[in-house]
Amino acid sequence: MQELEVKTYNFTVQGIGLIKSLEKEFPEKVNSELRQNIGNVSLKFMDALDAQENENFAKNIRECSSSTMKSEELLTEMGTIQNETFENQKNALIKESKIIRERLDTIIKKLIY
Repeated sequence: MQELEVKTYNFTVQGIGLIKSLEKEFPEKVNSELRQNIGNVSLKFMDALDAQENENFAKNIRECSSSTMKSEELLTEMGTIQNETFENQKNALIKESKIIRERLDTIIKKLIY
C-alpha cells in the first residue's frame, strides 16, 4: 500500500506541475476538470488510508480509481502538445495512470463493500 501511496502522490504532483506549465504555454490545453481529477487521485487514496471504517475505505478507493481513469481520459483527449518536454510528461502520466488503475482494480476486486 505504501508503494501505491507514493505512486498516487507522485502522479498528482507531476500532473499539477504539467498543468501549471501548460497554463503558461498552452492554456487552451488545460481545464478545471483535469486539475480536479489529478488532484483527487492522491487525495482520495490518502482518505482511504485514513478511513476508520471499511465502507469509507472502499468508497475512497473507488473514487481514487475513478479520478485516475478520468485523468487518463482527459490527458489522452488533450491531443499532441507542440512541446516535446510537455508531450513526454503527458505520456508518462498516461502510462503511470494505467499502472495505478491496475493496482487499484486489484484492491477493488477484494473489497466486500
